[in-house]
Amino acid sequence: MTRRVVLIGMAVFTALAAPAADKKLAIQHMAVAQSEDGTPVPSDFRFAAGDVIFFSCQVAGYTKRPKEDDNQIDLSYQVEARDSKAVLIIPIANGKVAANLGADDKDWLPKIRHSIALPPLADSGQYRITVKVKDNFGNSEAEASAPFAVESRDVAPSDTLVVRNFRFLRTEEDKDPLQIPAYRLGDTVWARFDMTGYKIGEKNHFDVEYGLKVLRPSGETTYEQPHAADEKNESFYPQRYTPGVLSLNLPRDLNRGGYTIVLTVRDNVGNQS
Repeated sequence: MTRRVVLIGMAVFTALAAPAADKKLAIQHMAVAQSEDGTPVPSDFRFAAGDVIFFSCQVAGYTKRPKEDDNQIDLSYQVEARDSKAVLIIPIANGKVAANLGADDKDWLPKIRHSIALPPLADSGQYRITVKVKDNFGNSEAEASAPFAVESRDVAPSDTLVVRNFRFLRTEEDKDPLQIPAYRLGDTVWARFDMTGYKIGEKNHFDVEYGLKVLRPSGETTYEQPHAADEKNESFYPQRYTPGVLSLNLPRDLNRGGYTIVLTVRDNVGNQS
């Protein structure tokens, strides 16, 4: 009888004396939304190029360091966003979460928020946000990723300079191309196109320019503008293609017939045309 009581007592004592299991640092409740703290978008949602994405997550399992009547926490984090080819679309963001927690904050989970502006000419594809968190008191780390999809205009890539998607328009604002590019005398001819395959230099610098000439039905040049426009810029995210636009005012005394626009594009970084 005595032996049995002693064994039970030992078991109770051992259970009380065992240290609590360490919590593992974890990233939870990851969300991708259209507004800050907004409803997360569904898995089939497609963001458009130029949209702003609002990302958030919470951190659990962090270490608390006692200080007087409170507990301190010290977390550092890193957020990065990459396109479907794993290219960074914005600079990597770094931040910290340091706070004093009272007795009522025992279940509190710190929240990380970050907004991501998609490049205005971002490609379509599956993108990914990755967050890395370090618990500076507990000397532990955690990492997690959240995917999101982007849908934008289709401009096929090229290894050399090319013009794609040339289309005639009725007005400057039109989105749908003319099925038959026919204009009346006195009209303005509008056209849009995409330039791609140009070389990208240091700091993602590019420099393209274009000119044009108009040929009569006989092949004779009736109008020429060797330097119509130039497009050059540098950005954090490499701009793989560049849109172009042209317009021509048709004289009222122009002879009727079929005319041809000859467009010449020059890549000043890659020395190609």
